[in-house]
Amino acid sequence: MARKSSIQKLDVRLRNAVDELIRDGRFTLDDILAHLATINGGQAPVSRSALGRYAQRAEEQMRRYREAQEVAKVWVSKLESEPDGDVARLLPEMLRSVAFQTLGSIGDREDGGDAQEVMFLAKAMKDLASTDKLTTERILVIRQEVAKKAATEAVKQAKASGLSDEAADLIRQKILGVV
Repeated sequence: MARKSSIQKLDVRLRNAVDELIRDGRFTLDDILAHLATINGGQAPVSRSALGRYAQRAEEQMRRYREAQEVAKVWVSKLESEPDGDVARLLPEMLRSVAFQTLGSIGDREDGGDAQEVMFLAKAMKDLASTDKLTTERILVIRQEVAKKAATEAVKQAKASGLSDEAADLIRQKILGVV
């Protein structure tokens, strides 16, 4: 496993300054080093190459984040147009997969992740389980309604063909399970 970046080892105040300047996107590595030197009492606490590696990783993460936002916009618009479609059924599975991958990566990190990350993922998993339960209940209710309608229609057809009321009630209760 790679060792921890010297930027990550910095005091929180210095690391936040680095992150802010990188996110801004207008500053060169030399500008960031000069700013760090100003904050740190005249000397930059990290090398230019370490800062460059850190900036590259940060920019790559920001690029992936922007891509994920674009994909999410497409999925959300698809979900809005077809709330019961394939996307609606696929999303909980995708979220579950992402949550498990994230949990795995937290366990691989040296710091083991923080409690807030784990709590967030636990809440996401709980919400996914609730969604699964609600979806299952909704499907069950729909199936029961369809069965009742089918049973009612079958009994109507049978009565029209000469079936007695007692026989129709027996079919409805015993065979179709509808009261």
